[in-house]
Parts: sequence; C-alpha cells; structure tokens
Amino acid sequence: MKKLVSFLIMMLIATGILAGCGTSSSSGSAKQSKFVIAYLPQETDEQMQKTYSNFEKELSEKIGMDVEAYQANSYNAAIEAMKNNKADMAMFGPFSYIVAEERAGAELIANLSNPALEGQAPSVIVVPKDSTIQSLADLKGKTIGFADPVSTTGHLLPKSTIVKELNMDVEELESKFFKSVQFAGGHDKALIGVVRGQYDAAGVSAMIPAMLEEKGVIEKDSYRVIAESEPIPVGAPFAVRGGLDQETKDKITEFLLSYDDSNYFKAILGTEDAKFVEANDSDYDELRDIAEMLNLSPEQLLEN
Repeated sequence: MKKLVSFLIMMLIATGILAGCGTSSSSGSAKQSKFVIAYLPQETDEQMQKTYSNFEKELSEKIGMDVEAYQANSYNAAIEAMKNNKADMAMFGPFSYIVAEERAGAELIANLSNPALEGQAPSVIVVPKDSTIQSLADLKGKTIGFADPVSTTGHLLPKSTIVKELNMDVEELESKFFKSVQFAGGHDKALIGVVRGQYDAAGVSAMIPAMLEEKGVIEKDSYRVIAESEPIPVGAPFAVRGGLDQETKDKITEFLLSYDDSNYFKAILGTEDAKFVEANDSDYDELRDIAEMLNLSPEQLLEN
C-alpha cells in the first residue's frame, strides 16, 4: 500500500512539473505586454520630458502595450540593452545605428528628418571664445573632447573632418597629434567642458550650442566654431530590435510616419519643421565608408 501511495505521489509531482513546463512554454510565446524605449544620453529638461511622455502615451495607444522609457548612460548601454532584449526601440544617431545594426541586429523603421537642415553642416568643432586656437592645425598638442565613441556628430564626423583637412593618417592623429582624447558622455557635456576649460576643443552636433544658449546652460558667445563637417544625407534613425513581431513593427512604423506633434520635433531637433520619413539601411553606406576610413569597427567603438 505504501508503495502504491508513493507511486501516486510521484505521478502527481511529475504531472505538475509537466504542466508547469507547458505553462512556461505558452507564456514564452505570448505577445509581450510592455514596450521599452531607450533614449541616448542627452541634455534634458522638464519640457522635454513632458514631450517624451506625450509621445510614449500616444505610441502606447497605437500598439496596445504599456510603453516605458529610460535614458541610457551611454550609447553602448543602449545598444547592449537592445542586443539583450532589454530595449525595444531607440532613436540612434547614424553611426550608432550602424553599430547597433551590426552588433545587436537593430532594424531601421524610419528617419527623423529636418528638411531645413539639408545641405548644412551637422557637426562643428568648437573652442573657448578667448582661446588662441584659430584653426584645426592649432589643435596639435591640445586636449579634445568628443561626445561618445559611437556618436555621429560628436565623434566620427568631427574626427573625419580633422583627418581630411590636415591630410593626416588616422593613427598619427590619435597617437601623436592630440595631447589627450576624451569622451564626455554627451554633446552637452562636451560643449560645457569646453566653456569651462576642461577641454581645449570639442566636436559636437551643430544644433547643440544654440540649444544650450536658449536654455541658459551656457552664455552666448562663450565659444567659437573653428571647423564644420561636410553634410550627410541622413537624419536621425529610429530602430527596433530585430526579434520584435512584425505586427508591432508595422504599427510603430505607421505611427511614426503619421506623427505630427510640432512640440516633439522642436524638442528633438530644435525645429517644428522636422518629420518622420521612410528609410533604408543602404542610406547609411556612405557613413560606413567613413567609419572604414577611420579604421573603426563596432568593437573598437564600443570598447571606450
């Protein structure tokens, strides 16, 4: 009798384990209930946070999921979060998208474009207003601050501008030309570092100085621009993780391409004239060529 009872108990336990496995499998295939946006490091204020919140609320209604968002402490952190299924979408810079596509399987769904800035320099190299530095050649032996290793306008473009302007080998630029190359952790931090004397120069997005002036973060004319990058034919790419279901991807794409909140565009790109447009991965091949010229692979970009 004892053997029979023991056998029945074992059968019940086994049945429970199997049932548990079945539940786990079923829940694993269920559609996700939460959608996570990772924002790249940037200067934010109360108004921008409110703007982001409105965007997230409307997106939530469109895709039928709760939308959560957080600000990553580096471009690398946002890319790794997407790689590890901890982030579902991010607004990358062009170069950080290229790295995210290669390293994390990110899929491009739209570009945030500002027609008014087409043909204009997206990146500038700045120095303090009273600096003796007048040209890129004068940066020899100086300290330069870049926004982030994977930043388009805060690293790759200003660096390629220096290489082309001075007709210098990349290896020589990095090992002999500068006294020190540092990464500030954001465009705002790089520019503030210049104004406060932390760096002799910095490479930042061309939009940042005016935006920080307008917000009172830096004083007007507290810096000088000594060089501008060449224009690039792409905007700000929005990408989702590759494993996201197609229905959700389609809904997000439809949402972005029809989005028309001028306050959002003003907060992100500094103009109400921006808009989301369709995008193709091949749009970024020119930037891949620049990265190759600078001998920078995703692994090198993310090791800093």
